[in-house]
Amino acid sequence: MKAPLSWLCEYVSVEIPVEELASRLALTGTEVERVAQVGVPGDEANLEYFVVGKVLDRSKHPDADKLSVCIVDVGEESPRTIVCGAPNVRAGITVAVVLPGGIMPDGTVIKDARLRGIASAGMILSEAELGYAAKSPGIVELPDSWLAGDLVADYLPLSECVLEVEVTPNRPDCLSIRGLAREIAAITEVPFEEDISYPHPWGERRVDEDVSVEVWAPDLCPRYAARVIRGITVAESPTWLKARIAQAGMRPVNNAVDVTNYVLWALGQPLHAFDLQQVRGRKVIARRAEPGETLVTLDGETRTLTEDMLVIADAERASVVAGIMGGMDSEITDQTTDVLLEGANFSGPSIMRTSSALGVRSEASTRYEKGLDPELIPLALDMACQLMVELCGGTVSVGTIDVREPETPPRVVTLRPARVDHLLGTTLPVSEMESILARLGCNVRDCGDDFLVSVPSFRRDLEREVDLIEEVGRIHGVGNIPSTLPPQRSGRGGLSPEQRGVRLLEDLLVGAGLSQVITYSFGDERWSDRLRLEPSDARRKAVRVANPLSGDQAFMRTMLLPGLLETAGKNVATREERIHIFEIGRTFHPSGGVLPDEKRRVGFLVAGAWEGDSWSKAGIVTDFFVAKGLTERLAEGLGVGLNFRPATEHFLHPGKSATVEDPSGRPIGWVGEIHPLVLQEYELRGLTAVAAELDVELLIGLRPETPMFEDLSTFPPVEQDLALVVDRDLPAAEVVAALRVAGGGLLESVQIFDLYEGNQVPPGKKSLALRLSFRSPDRTLSEAEVNDLRSQMLAAVASSVGATLRV
Repeated sequence: MKAPLSWLCEYVSVEIPVEELASRLALTGTEVERVAQVGVPGDEANLEYFVVGKVLDRSKHPDADKLSVCIVDVGEESPRTIVCGAPNVRAGITVAVVLPGGIMPDGTVIKDARLRGIASAGMILSEAELGYAAKSPGIVELPDSWLAGDLVADYLPLSECVLEVEVTPNRPDCLSIRGLAREIAAITEVPFEEDISYPHPWGERRVDEDVSVEVWAPDLCPRYAARVIRGITVAESPTWLKARIAQAGMRPVNNAVDVTNYVLWALGQPLHAFDLQQVRGRKVIARRAEPGETLVTLDGETRTLTEDMLVIADAERASVVAGIMGGMDSEITDQTTDVLLEGANFSGPSIMRTSSALGVRSEASTRYEKGLDPELIPLALDMACQLMVELCGGTVSVGTIDVREPETPPRVVTLRPARVDHLLGTTLPVSEMESILARLGCNVRDCGDDFLVSVPSFRRDLEREVDLIEEVGRIHGVGNIPSTLPPQRSGRGGLSPEQRGVRLLEDLLVGAGLSQVITYSFGDERWSDRLRLEPSDARRKAVRVANPLSGDQAFMRTMLLPGLLETAGKNVATREERIHIFEIGRTFHPSGGVLPDEKRRVGFLVAGAWEGDSWSKAGIVTDFFVAKGLTERLAEGLGVGLNFRPATEHFLHPGKSATVEDPSGRPIGWVGEIHPLVLQEYELRGLTAVAAELDVELLIGLRPETPMFEDLSTFPPVEQDLALVVDRDLPAAEVVAALRVAGGGLLESVQIFDLYEGNQVPPGKKSLALRLSFRSPDRTLSEAEVNDLRSQMLAAVASSVGATLRV
C-alpha cells in the first residue's frame, strides 16, 4: 500500500525523519519496501519557484496559431509575460506557475526563453506536469481564493514522500492511512485521536423513501448499510483530491468515484456508489448468484457467476460482484444525479474464493478477504457524505438503512503481567504494558494483579493472551529485549539417536558425491500409474489434501521416487545429464485417523556417467552395482548388515533390482535400475538411472548403540580362493552368509570376485568365485588350521545351500 507522508500527517504528528520512521515500522512488523520521492524535487529552495498566479490578460501569439501570450500576476511588483500552449488558458483564472530556475519532476530546469520571438518568463503548469495525471489536455485551474504569489506547496503536495508498505495478512487495519497512522502513533508515542466524526447536513427526505435493502445471505454479508445523496453534479475532481488519489497509486475518475476511493484509502472501508436511477425497483438485495448468471463488470468483461458467489442485485438483475467489482449497468456517469452509497461487510473467505475463481483482484477485495471491522462502516459513510456534499453538491437523505447480524460484544482477554515478563524475558513496568495496549486502541482495566483487556473491533487477530504479549514485545521493541541465556535445566542438550543417524546418512551420501535435494511432499494422482504400481499396491492409497494449491499437488506422497524423477527430468531439460541426487524426507500413509502416518525415508537417484573415487574410475557406467554399492556404503557407515534379494517392483528393471532386508529378513527398502517405461514418463529417455529408497527409522534402528573398536592385528592374513557351484536362482548373499557362519571368528572377510554360467557348469547352475581372508588376533595361522577350517566351511555350505566345490 502506498501511504503519502503528508496524508499520514493529517492523522498523526510525525516528528522523526522518514527514513527512521520506515526503519521503526519495519522493526515492529510493518515492512516498508521503499520510500519514494514523487513530484518536484522537495528541497525548500526549489518549492519557492512554484507559485500561484492570476492570468490578467490573454492574447493570441502573433506568429503561432496554438500559442497564447499571457500576462500573469505572481505576486511580484509587476506581472510576468508567459507564453502558453494550453487551449483552456484565459483571463481571470488562477493557475500554477513555475518561475525560471525551478526544477521539474523529470529534472528539467525552467529558464527564461523566447518562443517565436516573444519572451516567456516561466511556465504555466498542467496536472501532468505537477505529477497528478499521466496526461492532461490543458493547464490546471486552481480555486480563485488562492492568492497570487503564494507557494503552491502551501495548498498542494507538490513534493511528497510516499511509503510503500507491505502489510501482513493479519493486519487489515493497517491497509488505510488512518490505520497506519494509529500504528505510527503507538510506535512513536505521540497522541492519536480515536474518536473522530465527519458531520454533514441532512436533507428532508428519508432514505427509506428512496430505496430498500434486503440481505438474503447473512452468512456472506453480515452487515449492509446504504445512504442516498440526491441532486449531485458529477464533474472533475478538485486538484487536491486528484493529487491525493494519484499519489496513493489510484487513477482519478470523477468527483463522485474519487470520493469513494479517497475514503477507501483514508479509512480502509471500501464503498460503492450506484446510480440510483439505474437501481430497478428501488430495491437492493445481497444474495447468492443464480447458477450461470452473468454480469458485465466495469472492466467490460462478461463474468459468469456460480451459486456460491455473492452479488448485490436490484429487483431484476445482479449489479455488482460483491466486494470485488461493480457492474456497467449501475456505474456513475456524467448524467448521474442521485447516488446510492453502499458500505458493507462481506465474508473474507467468500470474497477470496470469488476473486480467485473470476481471476479479478481489486483494492476492495484485497481488504475484504482479510476481514474488515464492521463497526467502521458508519464512519466511512459519514466521511463520504461530507465530501460528496462539499464536492458534488446535493443533499443527503435522512438516516441510514443498516441491515446487520447481531452485534458481537468486544472480546475481553485476561493479561498477566508476570506472564508477559516470563515469555519476553523482560522486567517491564506494568504501566508500560498498559500504555502500549492503550496506544494500540485497547481498553485496559485492572483486575487485581492482572489486566482485563477489551480488544477493539478492528484488531480481530488479538484472540489470546499470547497475542497481547506479542503486541507488547513488538511495540516495546525486539531490539530492546535483553539477550539472555535460557534457564538451565537438568541434563544437557544434544541430538537424539535418530537425528545423529540422519546427519550421518547425509554425510555419507554427500561424501559419495551426491547432492541433497528437497522436493514437494505433494503430487498428483497420476504418479502411481507413471510408476506402473499394481492396482493392489498399498502405495496407491495416497492421502488427499483438503485444500490443494493446484490439481498437481492434491495428494501426499507415499514414495520419494516421483520427486527424484521429476527433479532429474528438470535437470535433463536444462542439458544437465549427470545427475547424482538424494533426499531424506517424509512419506505419508493413510492411518484411519485424523492425521496420516508419517515415515522418514532416504532415497537417492543416479543417472548419467558415474565418477568414482579416483581418476582411474572416472566414466564408469551407471548400473545396478553402483546403486548397490552406495547402499552398502550407507550400511557400512552405520555399522549395520544388509541383505539383498531379487525384487518384484514393477517400476524397476527385472533382474537388475533387489529388495533390501535387515539380517532378520525384514524388508527396509529397495534398490535397482529404473524401468525404461518409467523413465519415458519422466522425459528421461535414453538415460540409465538407478535409485534406492530405504526406511530411515528401521535402518538407524539396526545401528549398534556403542560402536566397538577392533584393534589392528599385527598378524598377517591368509587368503584362499575357491569356486562354488550353486543353483542359478540362489542369491549369492545366502552363500556368503553361510560361509560367514561356518567360518566363525577366524574368517575375516568374504568377497565375490567372479560369476560364471556356461558349458563348464551343469545346466541350471552357476559358479561363484570367492576370496576368503582368515586372520587370528593372537597368532599367525598355519596352513593346516586354514585348510581344516576351509573343509568345515565347504561341508557346512554343502549342507545348508547345496554348494559344491568346482574342480
